[in-house]
Amino acid sequence: MLRTVFNPELHGKRILLLIMIAVMLFSLSCSSDSTEPEEENLKLVFSPAEQTVPINTEVEYTISIDNAKKLFAFSAEIVFDNSIAELVQDAVVIGGFWNSALVELSIEEEDRLNITISLQQTANEDGVDGNGDLFTFSIKGIAIGESDLAFENLQMIDEDGNEVSNFDGIEITNGKLIVE
Repeated sequence: MLRTVFNPELHGKRILLLIMIAVMLFSLSCSSDSTEPEEENLKLVFSPAEQTVPINTEVEYTISIDNAKKLFAFSAEIVFDNSIAELVQDAVVIGGFWNSALVELSIEEEDRLNITISLQQTANEDGVDGNGDLFTFSIKGIAIGESDLAFENLQMIDEDGNEVSNFDGIEITNGKLIVE
């Protein structure tokens, strides 16, 4: 015959263990990890980040974007030291990020490149998502020295004319040209 012995101390420990497991399971199911993932930061990158060239040599920089959300238009000035470098003729080539008919405008000034690229409103596009090359531009080293390449007056908008959703947390990797 099987005899059951009731041990109140052991029974209390089992109940406590079950309560602790239930609390842990409840806290895991309510944690912030189970909600929507965080939006990844928008990134703009000069590639390569740094180049060294002899005087009177042309180099190309590609401006890439990561984590774009409904980008409809991009506008910026790329500034540099015009005593070290100058833009070459027809400096800008549109990149493969854009997947539709575009309106593009670039104005070459003495110490900056003004570039605007946007989708055509008649193309029924909502904007482009993802990663890719926005454009490439060429610059020529004209004197020994170093010049930073940086964005000024940067705007990235959706088709409604608002900043793209993750613009506030944008990460920018600027460029540098070293002329020897």
